[in-house]
Amino acid sequence: MTQLVDDGLLGALLRGAAPPNPGESVHTTGYWYVRLCQAVLGRASRPGLLSMPFADLPRPARERALLALLELPDWIGLESLRSLAPLIGHLRRRHQLNALGMEVLAAAVHLGADVYLSAPSPRLEEALRAENRRVAMKGL
Repeated sequence: MTQLVDDGLLGALLRGAAPPNPGESVHTTGYWYVRLCQAVLGRASRPGLLSMPFADLPRPARERALLALLELPDWIGLESLRSLAPLIGHLRRRHQLNALGMEVLAAAVHLGADVYLSAPSPRLEEALRAENRRVAMKGL
């Protein structure tokens, strides 16, 4: 089975946490990766929900996590919009989600993945279930 993780869980993995289901392949989406990069690398004077856990790490661990953020480890798959765009077009007929949600939905369908979220997203969760994808909340 494949697991698709959101930006919060991706950040936790890059800081050394175990995936929700160890042994299964791990993927994320472009938008989730971009959001994490923006939060951590472009953070202002006040860290936010995604950047604070990186800022709170001891220096050597923070440097390792930042390097992993700059170049995702090979064991984390990142789905390309090149392969997802046609599916997004088809799914758009059935679901009214924003661009991030549509990418997640298409990636989950394309990969046959279970989706793990660190925060609730009712419309996305509803669309995932409608497409027979399992979605679960996973605390950070």
